[in-house]
Amino acid sequence: MKETDEIKKKIFQIAAVTDRGQRLNKLIAPVYQDKLIEMVDLIESLKIYSSEISEESLSGEWELIYSNVELFRSSPFFLAIEKALNNEFKSNLFFKLHQLQVGSFGISTIGRIVQKIDFDKKEFISTFDTTIFGLTTIPVLGWFKLLPTFGGRVITLSENLVLEDKLLKMNLKKTKVSKIDGLNKIPLFSKLLMERWYPVKEVWEKLPWNKVSPSCSLSINYIDDELRITKDLYGNIFIYIRPTKSI
Repeated sequence: MKETDEIKKKIFQIAAVTDRGQRLNKLIAPVYQDKLIEMVDLIESLKIYSSEISEESLSGEWELIYSNVELFRSSPFFLAIEKALNNEFKSNLFFKLHQLQVGSFGISTIGRIVQKIDFDKKEFISTFDTTIFGLTTIPVLGWFKLLPTFGGRVITLSENLVLEDKLLKMNLKKTKVSKIDGLNKIPLFSKLLMERWYPVKEVWEKLPWNKVSPSCSLSINYIDDELRITKDLYGNIFIYIRPTKSI
């Protein structure tokens, strides 16, 4: 087995046993911190074996398998917020509060996260599936579901995609929530808000505290035929693989 295969095997193992890195989140529980350090060392060891970082090698679909921060932060929408806040402490606090707001009591959980990179169209499409009321019951008293499960796919489209010196740069354009096969649409919300694009860029620019258009960038640290490792503005890690099935 090649050295790269052994390193990647360990990366996949850590991603699996830490639930895509979410068991490393100290907000949930301060455990497995040794795995966090091990993952950083593995990525550093793998960097020297990277294939050429090019439009061709980056193009196509990628699925998130690991992050050392909240999973939703892989979306250009939240990356643009991170850039606009222009402060690592404020960014981390904002995202932790957001996680507490949407994830309390397990009300909302994040499923599959996929990115599609298209340099011909200069587009970057990010999606993440969210499930609401996946498990709702009264502990001890009963084991039946109190509420049905709802959900949707949040889709964010970024434009003006370019690759410059190992940096993926893009401008946030619009977002929408679509139906996922097998999950019920959210009552009331679905008729009013689902299946329609919302002009995030136009709204963003009209807010008085936003001085520039929403944009973000990701640094590419490693890539090959099946694996891509990226980092955000503050060095937070996002690891992707080629999906087994297209979305």
